[in-house]
Amino acid sequence: MSSPAAVSCRSLQLLGRLRKLQKPLHRLTSYKRLQYTDATDYIHVSSVPTFAFQDSVPPMPVPTLQDTCRHTLDALSPLVSQTELKHIARLCSQFSETEGRTLQQQLLSLPKGFLKDLSVLKIENMECREPRPYTDCTMSILLPEGPGSGQQLVRAAILTRSILRYANTLKREKLKPAVWPVSPRMESILNRSVHDLKIVEFEGQRVVPQCMDEFRYLFSSCTIPRLGRDELKKYEIFRYIVVLKHGHIYTFDVVDEEGHLASTTEIYYQLEQIDKRSHSPALHSVAALTGECRDTWARLRQKLMVNNREALNAVESAICVICLDGDDPPPSLHDQLLNFQFSNGCNRWYDKLLQIVIGKYGKAAVVAGAALCDGTVYNRLFHNVIDDAQQSKFEAQFQFQGPPISPVSKIEFDVDFELRSAIHTAKTKLLQLKGSVPFQHAIYTGFDDELIKSKRLSPDAVVQVASQMAFYSMFGRLQFCIQPVMNSWYKGGNSEMLPTVSSESAAFIKKVVDGNASDNSRLFDMLTAASNKHKTMTIKAMLGEISLSHMTTLYMLAKEGGYKIPLFENANFLTALDSDLEVYTAQSAAIDDYKLLSFIPINKESFPILQLEYRMGKGYHMGKRVKNITMTLTSDVDSEFISHVKRALDVILAVVKAGPRPQH
Repeated sequence: MSSPAAVSCRSLQLLGRLRKLQKPLHRLTSYKRLQYTDATDYIHVSSVPTFAFQDSVPPMPVPTLQDTCRHTLDALSPLVSQTELKHIARLCSQFSETEGRTLQQQLLSLPKGFLKDLSVLKIENMECREPRPYTDCTMSILLPEGPGSGQQLVRAAILTRSILRYANTLKREKLKPAVWPVSPRMESILNRSVHDLKIVEFEGQRVVPQCMDEFRYLFSSCTIPRLGRDELKKYEIFRYIVVLKHGHIYTFDVVDEEGHLASTTEIYYQLEQIDKRSHSPALHSVAALTGECRDTWARLRQKLMVNNREALNAVESAICVICLDGDDPPPSLHDQLLNFQFSNGCNRWYDKLLQIVIGKYGKAAVVAGAALCDGTVYNRLFHNVIDDAQQSKFEAQFQFQGPPISPVSKIEFDVDFELRSAIHTAKTKLLQLKGSVPFQHAIYTGFDDELIKSKRLSPDAVVQVASQMAFYSMFGRLQFCIQPVMNSWYKGGNSEMLPTVSSESAAFIKKVVDGNASDNSRLFDMLTAASNKHKTMTIKAMLGEISLSHMTTLYMLAKEGGYKIPLFENANFLTALDSDLEVYTAQSAAIDDYKLLSFIPINKESFPILQLEYRMGKGYHMGKRVKNITMTLTSDVDSEFISHVKRALDVILAVVKAGPRPQH
């Protein structure tokens, strides 16, 4: 059975066969569908079903109100005066004894479907009304070079085939479960936890299962724009993909009636047909509307539904979207990342959780819906897909022996004058946004994680302290700063936001910046204290013992219930719920010497995000040293911030080098 938008037509299939017979037979290799085996349609085959361990994953813990208040005060202590801290402490005590009790009980009585994700990040993102490509609801990840680089359609066919193999492996529950190996150190951490984290056996290892609920939404899913709050919709159909070229929208089946996937050769053949049919840009591409403000798009979608219900359903229920860009690639990495995020204003469908973008000369990126799937989910996808694509031997000379599963069909929309005008406005606004994104990209060389770890310091803590020091150097004050911490070993868990400025890091920063840094051994001791505090708090956040999101959820419930709470009206306390500076330190997925560079735009004032990526010597980089940090800053305040971060790293690494090597 073919896709809703791809009407099966035997006469077209016959015509395709006849055209094939007219082509010269000097191609090097040919593949036929009959030669397929099940193994070719999977990335790998797990020894247990993908979701075998999900029943053993415990629910997300809800901290006590007293613990959350105590940890929030601890996070604010280096940032406010002692007088203000005592005032906030009194407000916290009052809150805990009055409205806080009511809100906590209300939270605990919510349906499990709501409570499963205490972080409320998904809720906030679904309620975000700003254009998707201009917020952290959408991120672009530049993929490393691989087979087919330099040839758009070859690269697109290889990546599409690998994506489909991963999707099919997940769909058939052949994907290996997401687990965390239990090392002796990890076991000691788990033994400290008051929560029931299960250790199971998998492939000869003792592991802790991770929640894989978000994996279910990677494919055949879409965010549907609604007034006030979007809706996530998961489709059971798993049959076809959508391809965008110059704003034109096409579709073809990639899964046949027996469940076999289209080969790379067939996908290449279908992409060739699309390429030949779309030389000029679409005059009125509905795709542009998906980059509008969410409420505007919600209203326009309702109007579109009148005459275009099947066409919309065809795009929204597709396995994924492949975007073939027709413009020459920008020369700089800075412009490439912006181009992948925004395109020409009409060649992305931002409601889809997964879009593969291939530039004119084979540069590739993924535009991902970060609103609903955590970075660890995409990281797993990239590891598997990139590794699979790197092994492809496909070349453009390979000839497909048709017919295809279904012919390529163009998805047409019936748009009146009002919709055409809205499309033009949406495209214009998107291109204006593209030109206004304050975005900087730089690489810091000389970072040495082995040296840092040899001194029993955390590389992650070093990067966090450097970002805080940069802010203090520029503005003479510390800024409340948060970092995502993985807690996916709980049901519905993804990332908890951990406050990273501590009394220990503040003391070290002020000692260095204010000019009192004369004793390197003393500085090293202070840096060690800051690192140890960061490691301790990170573990607590991973175990669910610290939850800034808990307080954020109570704040949301109070707001919805119309409560007037003095604590939630205190400006300094609200800083903890809506930080201006977010520092992401990410383990960067990579193959050999290639990196995944990502770009996440944030539409906020002050310092929206500083994303620092460094390779941690795990996965594909087992045993390799970390030498570079890739820094991406989205900010409209001061272009010198990255320079200050670099100088801070220089200073901190000098302290590390001068410090004593610990005795083993």
